[in-house]
Amino acid sequence: MKSTSPLTILSSASLPEYRFNMHPNEGADLGLMMTRHSMKIGEGKQVDLYLLNECPKESVEVSAKFWESIGKPSKAILSYDGAELSISKV
Repeated sequence: MKSTSPLTILSSASLPEYRFNMHPNEGADLGLMMTRHSMKIGEGKQVDLYLLNECPKESVEVSAKFWESIGKPSKAILSYDGAELSISKV
């Protein structure tokens, strides 16, 4: 399983609930190279992860609704096993 270093979570009211944005450097830590990835995240939910140069390094941008649902952490580590993405609050 591949993991990122602790990432700052940025919440955005304009993002769809299950869309994440992160810098390509953090995507590379997870073994992801393409611009867009669809993957499962807990309980069979589907998430779309976009690797965008415009996203600040060492951060992940999520919807405000998703951020609230995971308890509003300021930092998290993302892990990916090739099929499912998991989030560990730091």
